[in-house]
Amino acid sequence: MTAATSNSAVQDTLLRMDRAWEAFLARIQHLPNERIEQHLPDGGWTRKQMLAHITTWHELSVERLARFAESGEPSGLEDETDAINARAARAAVGRTSGEVLLSVQESYRHLRREVSRLTDVQLDAHDGWAAATIAGNSYGHYDEHLADLDV
Repeated sequence: MTAATSNSAVQDTLLRMDRAWEAFLARIQHLPNERIEQHLPDGGWTRKQMLAHITTWHELSVERLARFAESGEPSGLEDETDAINARAARAAVGRTSGEVLLSVQESYRHLRREVSRLTDVQLDAHDGWAAATIAGNSYGHYDEHLADLDV
């Protein structure tokens, strides 16, 4: 395989992230504003709170991947998942839909930039810790919440 036809694992990850993000963002952008404020069918969060939740996990991933890139060691979470999710949902209250939409887009750009700084070796280190973190908080996470964006 020549250099022109080979892709690195990081490039492949970025491509997978971008494709999933573009599809997710397109669904967000097609939602009428009033639908963003409505509760999801399960009666829990609003779509706005779900988007704040996505933002929070993007931001946590940026922090954890940066620590990993510096130290070479996986970085755990400082709080339990439920506490993180509850804090994300509370943070959306009182913010406009537009603010939340801008935040989720900005957080994706930050996550993408942090992933692009990784090497293939880092992506695979520690049984693929970085790759799993990226998948769980980007393309895998978007798939999990696509149904929440149904109109």
